[in-house]
Amino acid sequence: MNKETNKNTLLELLHNRFKQYNYSLNRSLAEFTKREPDGWSKFQLIFLNRDAGWEINIGMLIRKNVVEDLYHKVSSFEPKYQKTTPTVGITVENLLDDNKKHRCYLNSNEDIENCVYYIEKIFRDIALPFFRQYNEIGNIEKAVNVKNGKSIFSGLKYEGNLGVILAKLVRNPDYPFFVEKNRNYYTTLNDGYFLPQYEKLLEILAEIR
Repeated sequence: MNKETNKNTLLELLHNRFKQYNYSLNRSLAEFTKREPDGWSKFQLIFLNRDAGWEINIGMLIRKNVVEDLYHKVSSFEPKYQKTTPTVGITVENLLDDNKKHRCYLNSNEDIENCVYYIEKIFRDIALPFFRQYNEIGNIEKAVNVKNGKSIFSGLKYEGNLGVILAKLVRNPDYPFFVEKNRNYYTTLNDGYFLPQYEKLLEILAEIR
């Protein structure tokens, strides 16, 4: 079988196993999604094309609509993409800081069974607990807004806009601290390019009581 056939076979077998957890396959994106009234969670397989076959990285994404709706009041995302953005996301290897030890390799049809077993184990043992832990906005906020040190979630959105939105929604008493921390971040980033967007967001958040 060729590489695409191996990939599709793997996805279909995993789909049959993940249905019991209410995760449905989007084949074109290699994602398994569970939709909730307040957002969704996604278990994502990132297929990296290698000469020998596929190297598979594994990611986990969570969306909370209330957070994303506020974020997109100032974001530059086109409306058609605004429903696709996660609130937080991380690969298994970055969560565990394990330097690619949790990747899977699909080089022939003989690897399919082992990959199914391995990925399903990652899903049960790591992804499902992750989704349960960060299903609550309060837990996301605690992980994102770290006074000292680095959050497990990092990046342009996490370091600023997301943090203040979460702090406002959970009524974090340290909200003023994170407002200034993130203002300083955007002031120095790209010569302040994103600062006007951030200040506009703060105006929107000021209306939330």
